Amino acid sequence: MLNPSVETVSAKLCHFIATSYLDDDEQVAPDTPIIKLNILDSASIFDVVEFIHREFALRLPVIDIHPDNFATVAVLSKVVEHHSNKEAAL
Repeated sequence: MLNPSVETVSAKLCHFIATSYLDDDEQVAPDTPIIKLNILDSASIFDVVEFIHREFALRLPVIDIHPDNFATVAVLSKVVEHHSNKEAAL
């Protein structure tokens, strides 16, 4: 997917995280502190990275795979959009 919007990325990430790591009736909002609430841990971060690769055809650089970029879905969506725009410019 070329140049996905932050809103599109955010919606897909919220859905993936909620269905993968929460009970059926729980939701994740873009501003939910997913690391602070222990929704994601160090192992599940790599599942999310793999989801990003599959869903958006984007490999995040290793330097960007750290907890600060996974604080919320909103932050992570901006990282994905940033790297998508960089790849599209190449």
